[in-house]
Amino acid sequence: MALRLSTGLRNKLGGINLNKITNGAFTSDASSWTAVDSTLASIAGGDSGNCLEITATSAAVSQAYQDIATKIGHKYWVWVKSKNGTGTAGKILIGTTADPDATLETVDASNVAWADVVFDVAGLVMFTATATTTRITLQNSDTTNTGKTYLFDTVFINSISRALQDIFNKGFIKIYSGAQPTLANDVHSGTLLVTIYSDGAAVGLTFDDSVAGTLTKKSTETWTGTAGANGTAGWFRLVAPGDTDASSTTEERLDGAISTSGAELNFSSTSIVSGAIQAISTFQITVPAQ
Repeated sequence: MALRLSTGLRNKLGGINLNKITNGAFTSDASSWTAVDSTLASIAGGDSGNCLEITATSAAVSQAYQDIATKIGHKYWVWVKSKNGTGTAGKILIGTTADPDATLETVDASNVAWADVVFDVAGLVMFTATATTTRITLQNSDTTNTGKTYLFDTVFINSISRALQDIFNKGFIKIYSGAQPTLANDVHSGTLLVTIYSDGAAVGLTFDDSVAGTLTKKSTETWTGTAGANGTAGWFRLVAPGDTDASSTTEERLDGAISTSGAELNFSSTSIVSGAIQAISTFQITVPAQ
């Protein structure tokens, strides 16, 4: 057995600039967005093609939203352009399905020409996901009467968590019995014996800054978990938040062998007893210089 990196992890480290928004340029229609007190249409006249027109259907704010898959603790860039239609103000909200502005709500913008929606830097904002589904809402804030419009274009969101420290932020270590799978892409093999948390119960793991190419568990955290089954620990999988352990070429994972010495993860004993506390006192990932 050996250290194995999933395709998703290798691709993320290599670089991925994928827009997580579906049809953010509105080149076809508005069907990927859900209307709230509004009608939505893809119309000509965008910054570089079509754009989204949000038309109010009541004397209230009118919105279009889209839910995207995110990883808890991961960071994302957002870039949006907007322009007045017949309405006079619009904004962006970022949050969860239960609380759409939990993460961010911009001030209302009023632009006679296409311009970046201004966040903390020109046209961009960074947010940290707090849920596996994040809601992105484009809002026409004009409430003077029905029929008012506001326009949005070039909605782009991508993950900027590309370092190992960021990718595995709030992730978990899962310890299994049996033989390590051939690929880290594969569904897990063996029995899940214990999951390691930073608080022993629910909170994911974090890492200190890398030193001399070595990433180390956060020194202030105590990595433990309560065993849920009896067995002999054979291998482990370090996973990013939200990983379901299904076969995947996009999930970020790192697999390794477990033994009492000479393995990627060494325990004083590989015998796991249900109900017992399992601890990891030292965990390092080293990127070799050569």
